[in-house]
Amino acid sequence: MAAWYAAQGLTLADALENLYKKYGYYAEKTHNLVMPGLDGLKDMANLMASLRQQPPAQISGVDVVVRKDYTDGSVVDCRTGEKSSMELSGSNVLRFELADGTTILAADDVSGICAILDGVRRALASRKPLPRLEIAFTVGEESGLWGGRALDLSRFQSPFCYVMDSPGTLGRLINGAPGLAKLQAEILGKAAHAGNEPEKGINAAHILCHILDTLKDGRLDEETVANFPLMGTGNTATNIVCDRAWVKGESRSRNREKLEAYMDYFQRHCQEAAAGTGARVRTAAEISFAPFQLAETEPVIRTAVKVLEALGITPRIEQGGGGMDANIFNAKGLPSLGVATGYTKNHTLEENLDLESFTRSGQLVEKLIGMVG
Repeated sequence: MAAWYAAQGLTLADALENLYKKYGYYAEKTHNLVMPGLDGLKDMANLMASLRQQPPAQISGVDVVVRKDYTDGSVVDCRTGEKSSMELSGSNVLRFELADGTTILAADDVSGICAILDGVRRALASRKPLPRLEIAFTVGEESGLWGGRALDLSRFQSPFCYVMDSPGTLGRLINGAPGLAKLQAEILGKAAHAGNEPEKGINAAHILCHILDTLKDGRLDEETVANFPLMGTGNTATNIVCDRAWVKGESRSRNREKLEAYMDYFQRHCQEAAAGTGARVRTAAEISFAPFQLAETEPVIRTAVKVLEALGITPRIEQGGGGMDANIFNAKGLPSLGVATGYTKNHTLEENLDLESFTRSGQLVEKLIGMVG
């Protein structure tokens, strides 16, 4: 692809810019509204209820044209009042589509919290003697596992832990997950007037495109992946040879040695690919969290398997693809197992919840409490 565009007198950056000009620029942003504690759960539920009872006609002065409720799969055309249904349902998510093409999602993904609270409720209602229960609700998981990092595990006595936060239907147990390395590179070229003397410039954007075009990424092997979706330049005008360009990405691997090897490769490749251009290259690479792998003989897994089988559910012990608090807890020495509560297609517009798994996840928590006791 790069060679074809070069024959047309274009770089990959030029080709991307032409696509943007033809099809338009799009922006996406996520706002996380944190409402801590039990009062927060109540406030969150009230907020979602108010959005359903009194849906906004406009958002920031733009008309809402379509309203979708993923709880029951209902769709409302706000201009005509016509009602229809969609295939997806079972998630506490509202979607507002605006007249200017903007889409806004309001979601309340607390399936794991609900499973824990329902399990405790069931255990208390049974009137049976209960063991010491230690429950932690962490924050900032999506933005970097910050709550798990800050949690002082020395205050806990439990020999192992269940993390009620994994995609999939009930029965899926996550005994391993990859670690993550944050990677970035900055190319420092030389500015020049693009019309008068472009040959005196060093085009940082062109060099970055060459680095990325020759970089090994995507699926590297069965344990390791890499992705570089964020990039940009310092330019604000088209008549200046680009003197600065940057890229940010990540690598994930279930094998720490492979993760560290890719970090070294990335930094070495950036330097080698830019050699002889006159540009300076600055790179950074750091492990954000380490991978973990639990043997199936671990008590935390054996206990969960027994409980699932007692509930008539076939256990499925699998490796996960994303990071979670279990990465942090295992690194701190507390054996921790991910447990699916029914949500699937997370981080997409089609995120949904399997209601049977969700409703039975409280039973699973109740049985786990009884088993460890």
